[in-house]
Amino acid sequence: MGGWGESMAEPGESMGERFKRLREAAGLSQSEAAAAAGVPPASLRNWEQDRREPLLGAAARLAQALRVSLDVLAGLAETPATKRGKGK
Repeated sequence: MGGWGESMAEPGESMGERFKRLREAAGLSQSEAAAAAGVPPASLRNWEQDRREPLLGAAARLAQALRVSLDVLAGLAETPATKRGKGK
């Protein structure tokens, strides 16, 4: 695993793009993910469009709703599917 500040995100992927990719992988609409994370849909939309970044508590709730770790959501760790794909 890399050091602090190193990202495990897809190359060129913004935080918003990662949020959207993980949400879609979880099979959730923006409204469903926002409700599960206890945030307004407009907030999630702003995060996915890289207009704003969530506070830590909101990011933790979103990670829980998407069933990923906060590290995965932040791009500091790989998703299990990404890890499996690298060995090929």
